[in-house]
Amino acid sequence: IPFGLPFKLKIFAMAVCIPFLGVTNVEATVVWYESLGFRCTGSNRYWDPQAELSWAQLEWEDAAFMLFPFPAEKNNIVKDAGLFFRVQSLNDIVERLQTRARIIEITEEPHNGKREVVFEDLNGFRITITRY
Repeated sequence: IPFGLPFKLKIFAMAVCIPFLGVTNVEATVVWYESLGFRCTGSNRYWDPQAELSWAQLEWEDAAFMLFPFPAEKNNIVKDAGLFFRVQSLNDIVERLQTRARIIEITEEPHNGKREVVFEDLNGFRITITRY
């Protein structure tokens, strides 16, 4: 092909890695995150609506993480994991966090439009949401 490509273009799907956090109460954690504006986009209740939650997937602007039950006696007070979301909008999450979480830091950089909130969720995980 003189002016075209001498090979077929292949479209590849990007692999996705979704963090999985162990929590003592999946149900309460899902309800808490939904109260902030996250969406529960999957769980074992898809197959069995009456089942106790054994996992759940939560999303903010299509960025996802998952939850699984982890016994309290095995759960460390000091967390060795956290989540970082880079988003287009914080919506009203900062206002919702005022009464639902321990806010660690709120940063605003007017010169570049960056706004960031760092907070601790009800399980002690550090969560950062940044808008650029």
